[in-house]
Amino acid sequence: MKRQHGFGMTELMAVAAIVAVLAAVGMPAMQDFIANQRLKSTSSDLFTSILRARSEAIKRNKEVSITPSSNWNTGWSIPSPNAGEPALASFTTRSSITVAGPATGVTFNAAGRVKGDADLQFSLTSSTGKASCIRIDLGGRPNVQPKSC
Repeated sequence: MKRQHGFGMTELMAVAAIVAVLAAVGMPAMQDFIANQRLKSTSSDLFTSILRARSEAIKRNKEVSITPSSNWNTGWSIPSPNAGEPALASFTTRSSITVAGPATGVTFNAAGRVKGDADLQFSLTSSTGKASCIRIDLGGRPNVQPKSC
């Protein structure tokens, strides 16, 4: 009698059942991981945009703003301080991330300081409830904290 090579149907079904159980257990953890990474990525994008707007204000010796698209949840842009020029940068907010910030945006003067008389903050929240807070002091320096504002 010849010896057969390979797997039988029973072995294949057992492996499929084990893979299905592991996938069912790991899927919620993976979804939380993805939501948390989206929050970190959006926080990083906004933080970098704030730094860029401040840097452009100092470099150009002009006021430069970072403004919401229609609202912060849809994205933001850094319009050029020179009329007729395209925006310096624009970003779209990732889905499942809620962003709240100053309604009119943030304006930096030529010295890199925030135009206004109070510290500003942005609150970012993921669909899992994790939060991040970006505060901008009057000196124009942003600070990210991994908690709600």
